[in-house]
Amino acid sequence: MKKDFLLTSECARELYHNCAAKLPIVDYHNHLSVADIASDRRFENISQLWIQVDPYKHRAMRILGVSEKYITGDASDYEKFKAWYGCLPRLAGNALFDWSMMEFDKVFDIELHPFTKSAEQVWTEANDKLKDLTATKILEKFDIAYCAPCASLVEDLSLFNKGKGICPSLRGDDIVGVNRSFVKKLEQCIGIEIDSLEVFEKAIQKRLEAFVEAGCKYSDHALDDGFDYVQDDASGSGNVRDTGKNEERFQAVLRGESLSEKDSVCLSSHILKTLAGLYARNGFTMQLHIGAKRSTSTRLREIAGPAGGYAAIGRCVNVKALTDMLDDIEKGEYGLPKTLLFALNPADNAVMSILSGSYSKDGVEAIVSQGPAWWWCDHYQGMWEMLDKLSVYGVMSTFVGMTTDSRSLLSFVRHDYFRRVLCQWIGEKVGKGVLPDDYEILADIVTNMCYRNAAKTIEAL
Repeated sequence: MKKDFLLTSECARELYHNCAAKLPIVDYHNHLSVADIASDRRFENISQLWIQVDPYKHRAMRILGVSEKYITGDASDYEKFKAWYGCLPRLAGNALFDWSMMEFDKVFDIELHPFTKSAEQVWTEANDKLKDLTATKILEKFDIAYCAPCASLVEDLSLFNKGKGICPSLRGDDIVGVNRSFVKKLEQCIGIEIDSLEVFEKAIQKRLEAFVEAGCKYSDHALDDGFDYVQDDASGSGNVRDTGKNEERFQAVLRGESLSEKDSVCLSSHILKTLAGLYARNGFTMQLHIGAKRSTSTRLREIAGPAGGYAAIGRCVNVKALTDMLDDIEKGEYGLPKTLLFALNPADNAVMSILSGSYSKDGVEAIVSQGPAWWWCDHYQGMWEMLDKLSVYGVMSTFVGMTTDSRSLLSFVRHDYFRRVLCQWIGEKVGKGVLPDDYEILADIVTNMCYRNAAKTIEAL
C-alpha cells in the first residue's frame, strides 16, 4: 500500500504519520475466536485465515455470482481462495478491496494490486509466510492494547488472558431474550436454583463479577429492526421490587412456555433496563447496535447460518422506544452506564449524535454518544457521513473510537483505515476553513478519537 493512501493534503498526512499511526489499538467489540488465540492456532492455509470466517467476503462473492460451493460449500480451500482472489479486481470502490490490500501488506508484506501474480503464486507465497505465523503472532503485527471478543454470560471465561489484554465483552442478547435453557445454563454457572425474577437478577450480578475479574469493560445488545421498549406495567404501588406481571412472565419462561409478542417485549424491556443498571454499577460501557434486519433470505440462513453475511439495513430507529428506555435507565438506582449508540441505518446518524446532549452524568464526558460507523457502514463514505453528523450535532472529541466487529484476525487493519479516513476528513475541513489549522488542537482531537477516549474506559485494568 502507498504510504499516503487516502491522504491527499499536507494536514492529513501530518496528522496521520505523526500522530494517528503511532497510537495503540483498543478494540472493544469483535467476534474473534478466543479458542484460536488461546491455543495459538496455526492455520493450515491462507483460505482458512483470510476467507473462511469473513461473511463480508462471502457476501461480495454472492453478489458477483460465485457458486455457494466456493463460498461455504465443499470446494477445497485452494478452490475457495482462487474464487475470492478472482473477485478482487472487480471490487474496486468497495472497502473489501482496500482492506484486502492492507491485510496482505501489513501481515504478509505481499502486494496484491495490480494483480500481476496468479492465484497459485499468491497462494504459495502466503502459505509459505503462514508457516512462521500463529494467531498470537498475527495479533502482534498490530499494536493492540486491549482486545475484547464477545462472550455470553454463561460462557467459559478461562480462555481469556487479562494479562495480555484479551478480555471478554459481554454479549447480552440471550439474557434479554431469556428462555428456560439459558436459565438452566446460568444455574450451572453459579450453582444456585433460579426460581424467580429477583433471583435471576441476582444471579446475573453474581456472574458479572466473574466478567469484571476477567477484565470485561464492555457489554453489547442488538436492538434489531422493529425494536420496541415498554415501560414496566407492574402491579401495586410501583415499588422497585414489585415486578408484578413480569414475575408472571418469568415463571412462564421457567415452565418452558412461549410468551406472546407483547409479553415478550414487556419482559425483555424490564430485563434490559435492569441489566443497564448493573452495567452502571460495574463500570461497563453499554453498546447498543441498532437497526439490523437479520431475516432476509431463508435459503441463505439455512446454508450459511445466522451470521452468514446476508443481513440488511432495517428501518430508522424507534426514537420514542430508545429515549423511553434511556430515560428509565437514567432514573434507576445507578443511573446510566456509559452508552454507545451504533446506527446501522445512515439516516439515523444525526439522531444518534444529538442524543449525546440529551442525557448527562456529572463528571462524565458524553454519557451517551454515537458509536463508530458500523457493519455495512464501516467504509469510507459511511465513516465520512458519521463524522459529518457527529461533529455538528455532538462533540467529536468525545468519540470512543473505531472497533472491528469482526471474526477475522486480519481485520485490525480497519483501525488504520479509520485513522486515515479521519485524518483526511480533518484535512479537508481545514482546507475549507471549517476546522482550525492548528496541529496541537487537531492532534489532541485525533488522539482522543483514535485511542485516549477508549483507553479511559479500560484504564482501571
